[in-house]
Amino acid sequence: MNTLAHIDLMMLFFFLGVFASWVRSDLEIPDAISKFLSIFLLLSLGLKGGHEVRTAQGLEGFGLSLTLGIASCLLIPAYMIGLLRKRLGSANACALASCYGSVSAITFITAQGFLESAGLTYDGFMVAIMALMEIPAIILSIQSYRQRKGQGAGQLYQLFSAKSVVLLLGGFCIGLLMNDISWKGIGPVIQNSFRGVLAFFLLDLGIVAQRRLADAWRYKGLALLIACVLPLLHGSLALVIAHFLGISVGNSILLAVLVGSASYIAAPAAIRASVPDANPSLYVALPLALTFPLNILVGIPYYIALSQSLASP
Repeated sequence: MNTLAHIDLMMLFFFLGVFASWVRSDLEIPDAISKFLSIFLLLSLGLKGGHEVRTAQGLEGFGLSLTLGIASCLLIPAYMIGLLRKRLGSANACALASCYGSVSAITFITAQGFLESAGLTYDGFMVAIMALMEIPAIILSIQSYRQRKGQGAGQLYQLFSAKSVVLLLGGFCIGLLMNDISWKGIGPVIQNSFRGVLAFFLLDLGIVAQRRLADAWRYKGLALLIACVLPLLHGSLALVIAHFLGISVGNSILLAVLVGSASYIAAPAAIRASVPDANPSLYVALPLALTFPLNILVGIPYYIALSQSLASP
């Protein structure tokens, strides 16, 4: 029952934003506050993950989890570019491959809450794996686009300097270095405020998602395939492989959530700068308006149920 209550809480805030936008309410979260919410969540996630790794008894399963995660971030964009190029053009195919090969930090954060409510444990090093999984698909997709346009390789530092990557990896390193005394000063702020800030952030995402859904919906069947069918397929496959590799239940679920998610912050920012002829109504709206709510409403509970089914004798 606690899990259901937690799921309802998260979804009510998101759908309140959707409803407010749908009825054309003047409800709006200022850009400055929206940016602060994003910064707080990403930095908090990095700090918490680094601290958990510092206090962990061991890193058993880190290598396998990282290998599976990075492999998915290379294979998914590679096949999606080939699948979508003829239908949508090279620019749009590379843009979507970048988003769906990368990961969503906010979906990961929400999944952590689901696992904690369900009493399932996971390792702190998963935040480092998530941060590393953001980058490969973006690099591969942009490089593929540049090659087809006859351009040279871009400056990779622009990708590594993205806000989400800096906050996640930087926060992780700081958390890793913090001793108990330092953590006691900042830890309570992060742990006590995290859920509340996430609720406001989901409200803002609901408002933005509803506004952009109409632009993407004109692609109909193809949009549903890209944003709904394939992500669940990717996540399910990752969960099954993780199970047979002996990765823990909590880590396997988080890997499935990451592989089945899509980036709507880091990847779109990189695509906008490097692939200017890609259509934003595809690479922004599909991950945010369809894949994100699908993962919260269906994906995360489904992966938890699937993992329990696989663990049953």
